[in-house]
Amino acid sequence: MMLRIILTSIFLLILAGNSFSLTEIRTIQTRPGVTMDFLVMTPERPGLRDALILFPGGNGAGPYKLSNEGVVNGWNFLVRSADSFIRGGLSVITVNPPSDHPTGMSTGFRESAEHAEDIAFLAGYLEQQGYQRIFLVGNSRGTLSVASLGTRLKDDHVKGVILTSSLEYDNFLRWLPLEKMNLPVLMVHHRDDACRVSSFEEAEKTRTALRSVTAVDFTEVGGGAYPRSAPCDNLSNHGFFGIEDKVVQVITDWVGGRAAPERIE
Repeated sequence: MMLRIILTSIFLLILAGNSFSLTEIRTIQTRPGVTMDFLVMTPERPGLRDALILFPGGNGAGPYKLSNEGVVNGWNFLVRSADSFIRGGLSVITVNPPSDHPTGMSTGFRESAEHAEDIAFLAGYLEQQGYQRIFLVGNSRGTLSVASLGTRLKDDHVKGVILTSSLEYDNFLRWLPLEKMNLPVLMVHHRDDACRVSSFEEAEKTRTALRSVTAVDFTEVGGGAYPRSAPCDNLSNHGFFGIEDKVVQVITDWVGGRAAPERIE
């Protein structure tokens, strides 16, 4: 697969916790006439060359911002937890919508062959950079992308799918060809998620459907801090507010081959 790298627009060293990390915004051409930006954050000394491709929620547009000091800011659980993933030795790649969807990704696009083609090119690029294992991580509406991609991508370097605060099964995930999922899945969901399209009961339905075709680990989350946003926004149980580090640890351990607990709080 020939990868077409167009531009590296920003190159920075930022302080992530107690260790320096390399941060870059890069652009690749993924389809004829279409480019995609993505943010790459890596530990200074990456260990096993594992990478997480992050799909934040909402419409996926503008999931992060860079301050004048070069610090990455974002409200989404995955973006604001990036430093924690880096401290765990993982590289994180946060995707933007492609250039032909500048205002964001619709439900239809997240399920499309074009979306899968974009991410297949990104995975190929990461492989050329030396990454040996790639995991797809979605949060909220980003889980629609990740679940769909898990049924479409045929790349030996993509090793697993991680769904956090999944969209409901009945109105969204059940319409995907989940029977084609052959990657292991980790699901993490807050017991008291009050988002109208992301209830715990719906997550259990997704778990049941996926377990009929692949291995699924499921971690129930309890506790956290008192919400400071609406139920479907990021500073609530839907965004694991106040318990982010424990959720990150579950994901990091699972990527490293360790068992996911049935419950954390």
